Amino acid sequence: NPELVYKFHSFKMGGKTYRNYSYGWSQKDLVALWVAYPLSDDYDGTVNRNSAEVWSLDPLLGRLSSNPVGDYQLPFADRKCSLEAAKQTFYGTNMTPQLPDLNQKGWATFENTVRGWAAGSDTLYIVTGCIVDPAKGYTTDASGVKMTVPSAYYKALLKYSESSTKGKWNAAAFYYKHEGYAGDVMKKHAMSIDALEELTGIDFFVNLPAKIGKQQAERLEAVDPATSTVWW
Repeated sequence: NPELVYKFHSFKMGGKTYRNYSYGWSQKDLVALWVAYPLSDDYDGTVNRNSAEVWSLDPLLGRLSSNPVGDYQLPFADRKCSLEAAKQTFYGTNMTPQLPDLNQKGWATFENTVRGWAAGSDTLYIVTGCIVDPAKGYTTDASGVKMTVPSAYYKALLKYSESSTKGKWNAAAFYYKHEGYAGDVMKKHAMSIDALEELTGIDFFVNLPAKIGKQQAERLEAVDPATSTVWW
């Protein structure tokens, strides 16, 4: 999408460089339309939130970024492996405005479940994104600059487990309208990657066919996760 700015953050840990997250930033909406990141035990740790919580503009964009407000797309809890990685989750490019009744209830439950799925795999590749066309409305960031309030949020997941008896690769997608949810309603929001691609116009996991073959990639992206024992 030529209207987006594409950037990524990395960090150093134990003498190695790790990818933290990549994003497609919409300057028009002042939100990242998607944030992509891996999740595995490499990112486990004990960094204290109080030491990492410095809400700020993204240094890669400066004043073109938003001043943080709202919900994380890559949760702080998924980057407690190093202080540098944790601090990067508090950049404005990793946040969108989200209703407390979604953020603190249904979405929080969902994120905890995703963490459990990652713990049961070698690596879980995640794309978290939002829908801004149509917009739910508008608000302002911490500097008073107008930003779009998304009308929906989604996650696309690609799970790799070398020793799994249910296939090394599995994929799933989830779509939440921007409203309050109570209780565990995740299966209700499950859909195939193909279905999410139809909704968003985005081709997810574009490198997968070269990795496992076109036919297998197409099969994975067509599976309805609500009917799969891999996830439930």
